[in-house]
Amino acid sequence: MKESRYVKLARTMLNVLMRARVPLYMHGKSNHIYTVWQHIILLAFRQYEGKSYRRFVEWLHEAYYLRMFLQLDKVPHYTTLQKFASRINGTLLYRIISSFILLTKIRKLFAGIDASGFKSSNASSYYTDRAGIRKKYIKLSIGAELREQIACSLKIRRAPKHDTIDFRPIMERASNIMPLSIVVADKGYDSEYNHELVREHLNALSVIPARYEDVPVWRTHGKYRKQMKRGYDKKLYNQRNKNETILSVIKRMFGGHVTSRHVKMQNRELTFRVMAYNMHRLTVFMVWFLQSQRNLN
Repeated sequence: MKESRYVKLARTMLNVLMRARVPLYMHGKSNHIYTVWQHIILLAFRQYEGKSYRRFVEWLHEAYYLRMFLQLDKVPHYTTLQKFASRINGTLLYRIISSFILLTKIRKLFAGIDASGFKSSNASSYYTDRAGIRKKYIKLSIGAELREQIACSLKIRRAPKHDTIDFRPIMERASNIMPLSIVVADKGYDSEYNHELVREHLNALSVIPARYEDVPVWRTHGKYRKQMKRGYDKKLYNQRNKNETILSVIKRMFGGHVTSRHVKMQNRELTFRVMAYNMHRLTVFMVWFLQSQRNLN
């Protein structure tokens, strides 16, 4: 049963890679031992299993059905996966993440945005306090389709800046996948500029409550922020909680810290972690969809 689940997950990833038009080889003169598709799927499974490169390769020797499905003649060395993760273009990975939603029947995105911090080490709070080490966090911001709870775009940064600076790039990337219908966010993204971006440029409805509820409407700046003060649809806004659910599931399934030490590899690790979540979520969705179709027939 466990092996069949891995094959289902791998089949979902293959469909996504085809939709994203990822080439099988990055260069015509490569050694052609492993394809780009095989590498990407294996790195996503590494995050799914929560193992180091060495332990994942050891695990892969036992995953017979997965190796047969991926047509792996031999298990790659763990350094092969490390080098590929450092070499692959981040833009290509973002394109793959944005392609997950294309396998659903959705035509317009009900988008939400939220952020969460990941620890850059697995050291305990007791150790860091006693050693006087300053805790460092990596901020992961995701834009997601809330009805299916699938991440569509992401942004990773380290500087302790306000979350609202990530709103524009995430929403623009999401709108490049398919048109937006509704965008919801919490008060941390309250900005007249964000409302204008969604309503006037992306042609969608924005539901972002204004901060400082005690400030009267006549003292609130911006016509869209004034509208939020006068009232908004609470049912639509409460869908924002699903974004927090996505981040919570990612942390519970794959951990709330990264194991890599270099900035580039930390970014790759979180990107493949979001990819592993989407792979899991979309597989669950497809299984449910097929079962519902059978019940109807």
